[in-house]
This record gives sequence, structure tokens and C-alpha cells, in this order.
Amino acid sequence: MAEEAYTIAVGGLSLYAYGLMLAVGCLSGCVFLLLRSRRTEREKNAAALTCLLSPFLGLAFSRLVYVLGEISFAPFLNLVNAVNLRLGGLSMYGALIGAVLGAIAAARLAGVRASLWLDRLAPSLLLMIVFARLGEHFTSLGISRPLVTGVLDSTFLAMHTEYDAYLRTYLLESLGAMVLLAAVLRYQRNQTKPGQVFLFAALQFGVWQTLFESLRFDSHLRFSFIGLQQLLSAALMGGVLITLAVRLLKSGRRKKLAVLSLCALLPVIGAIIALEFLIDRSQINKWISYAVYVAVLLIPCVLGSLMLREERV
Repeated sequence: MAEEAYTIAVGGLSLYAYGLMLAVGCLSGCVFLLLRSRRTEREKNAAALTCLLSPFLGLAFSRLVYVLGEISFAPFLNLVNAVNLRLGGLSMYGALIGAVLGAIAAARLAGVRASLWLDRLAPSLLLMIVFARLGEHFTSLGISRPLVTGVLDSTFLAMHTEYDAYLRTYLLESLGAMVLLAAVLRYQRNQTKPGQVFLFAALQFGVWQTLFESLRFDSHLRFSFIGLQQLLSAALMGGVLITLAVRLLKSGRRKKLAVLSLCALLPVIGAIIALEFLIDRSQINKWISYAVYVAVLLIPCVLGSLMLREERV
């Protein structure tokens, strides 16, 4: 794999293009966080500590989730291979988990409220994702099943090989992260309650990454027709909905909305599983299948947004 990877020569050094894009994404996120954290000395300290801890923990957890979750890696699983990054294998959700844990630790060490700091961190994580997904252009990751409708075959979203055309899903994910970044920055302007920005970003990312993971078919962390990172996306979406519903129930306001959100969660998950099965095993038109998919995902998206808005009243 390493011998076939795309490299770029910089100052006499041969660098993996994908790794370089990951580094650019990480650096951009750190700089963005530092620039947005200059109000107080505590914030400056928290930002500096986050830039030290989050990349390290992000890399560690990214590798950990991959080596434990990738079936093809199981025969080679040992400590030496696990820490050998040149063998390849990272995971986006592992990186995000590590980055969040690093930020929480940094906030506590600097004396900053963790929920406030996660609000500040969210845009930086999305900026990192923008570059990380673009970096997949230099890998075999982030592509779809063979395109069968012919609608997108002649567009920049299609990647052509000798046999088939595939959707460049990584481009959609990068664009989605850009759109969500803009939405989070706008949402942050009118937000006063700590933690809401992070929950908003987590909900939207979980919802739409569930769709993007469905579009992916690159054998990365996959089990049959469903992927580990798709399960984590659905878990993130569900976790945020449950958190918001419980908080709303405890406040004693809009209990019907909270109960509706909790009751809708299982049918939504069931519908997602059914749609995944249909997309993988049936001959139903893919545009129709994914139109239904989007409609189903709008349910948790709308319910979560309504509960967030209710908290702000």
C-alpha cells in the first residue's frame, strides 16, 4: 500500500499527499482555534493546550478505532503493527473522539468550562474535516458503489476507472463540512447557553454523515452492507437527541416534543437499516431510495433543532 500511495516531493523529502492534507487540516483547525480564543488568558491557555493534546489523542484514537474495527487488519493485529502508521489505516470518528477528549482535558487544566470550550472547538473540527476529506482524493477512500443511473457520470463528482464510474463521496463530505462550518458559526452568534453549539454541530454532523457513510462503499471499516462509522454516526445522532430530550423533560417544558423525539428514534433507526438493505440488495432506483433516506434523516434533524430552540427560549 505504501509503495502505491501518491507522494509529493518537498525540499528533497517525499511526503504522502494524504498525510500532508491531514497535517494541513490539523494545523488549520489549531490556528483557527487560537485566533478565536484571545479574549482571556485562560482561553489562550486552553487553546494552546488543546493544540498540543487534541492532535496527539486524535491520532492515537484514530488508529485505535481502525485497528480494532477493521476486519482485514485482524490477522496482523499486534502492538508493533498497531503503532506502525506506515501500514496505513485511520478513522475519522477516532480522530474526533481523541480531539474532543483532548479539548476537555485542556479546558479543565486551564480552568475553562468544558461545555463552553467544546462550543469553541466545534468549528475547528469541521475545518479539519474539510481538508481531511479532500485528502482522500489521493487514496482509494471515499468513493461510492458503481454509478448506475448515468445522471452524474459526466460531472466532476464522478471518478472513472477502466470498468466503472464512481461518485466522489469525499467531495460531498468536504462540501458538507464547509456548509456545516458556516451554519455553526452563524448559530454561535445567537447562542447563549453553554454546550448548545457543540450539540448542534454534533447533531447535524451525525445526521448527514449517516447519509454520506451510506454513499461510501470503499471497504473501509465495513461489515457487509453497513459500516462501523455509519453506526457511530447514527449513535452520535441518537445520543444528541436523547440528551436534548432528557434535558427538556427535566426542565418540565415541552414534554410532548421530548417524548415525540424519543419515540421517533427507534423508527428512524429501523428505517435507516431497511433502506440500507434495499440500497444494497434491491433494484429500486437509487435516486428514489436516497430521496426517502433524506426524508427520514430530516426527522431527527428537525426534532433536534426544535429542542435546541426550546432550550434557548
